[in-house]
Amino acid sequence: MAVAVLVLTAGLTGCGWWQSDDGDGATTLEVARSPEFVNRLIPGDRPLALVEVSGDAQAGPVALAGESSVDGMAVRVEPSTIDVGEVAEVWVQVPEVDRDVPFTVTVTASRGDEEASVLVSATAIQGVDDLADTAEQIVQVFLDEVADEVPGLPASVGELTGGTPVAGLLVVSHYAWFTPEYEVGLAWHIMVAPDDFAELYVRPRGGLAPTRAFRVGSWSTALAGGAADVREIDAPAEVTR
Repeated sequence: MAVAVLVLTAGLTGCGWWQSDDGDGATTLEVARSPEFVNRLIPGDRPLALVEVSGDAQAGPVALAGESSVDGMAVRVEPSTIDVGEVAEVWVQVPEVDRDVPFTVTVTASRGDEEASVLVSATAIQGVDDLADTAEQIVQVFLDEVADEVPGLPASVGELTGGTPVAGLLVVSHYAWFTPEYEVGLAWHIMVAPDDFAELYVRPRGGLAPTRAFRVGSWSTALAGGAADVREIDAPAEVTR
């Protein structure tokens, strides 16, 4: 069966849909990518994007594989085989670089003669993880207040694993951890009180988007022993990368 690949416009949530057809315009396999934008990645094992497969659920599981445009940049998709409606994570092993290196990763979904691919663009940069200490202090403020509200969320930062900087943006720093159950994403505003808010989201590892989110009005005040003032907010439409 001949397979054509076409690109559709991005959805309102930031997910882009790519689909294959059977030559007559009938959709047989689709792949959604989230988030819409991936930012700057320092060397190391870094999360790149999420992908979700849509189509005929009765046709069986779909195999996923990733390939980078940069030699020596390994890509893995976890899990590498999913059913329609399930979500997989795309990770890259970013090598040491001596300058900014834009790159793309092609994630291909295949099932028999069906195939659909999606491109994810990002930039590899120089840098090291110098955010871990601050991130761990701030996330503990949240865990002290909300761990009991989210079943399976650890009560201590020592139980969070896979810590990594994400986004690589200015003014607001971003960090994430990956437990067996959740992606725990943290963002904190690099300002002085009372303008130094922090936010935390929780995404089930099998889902495409966060389901819970919380905010602290001033993280420096909380770390100094002041009121944490943690409150629940609307979960973001997509993860941060």
